Amino acid sequence: MQIEPDFYTDKDVARKLNLSTSWVRVQRHKRAKGLPHTLNVDARYIGTCPRYVRGEIEAFVAAIAA
Repeated sequence: MQIEPDFYTDKDVARKLNLSTSWVRVQRHKRAKGLPHTLNVDARYIGTCPRYVRGEIEAFVAAIAA
């Protein structure tokens, strides 16, 4: 049995969306700068490390799949 973490890294989000890690990073930076972006989920920072709340990513994936 594998337990999923409550927070996802850029790599985890990229794997969920089947996209590259750099795409996730670019989306985060565009969102922070107020530029047009697709990934509408805010990253939480633990120190300087961006992390995404699992439930928010799951909801984002469900919304785009619908």
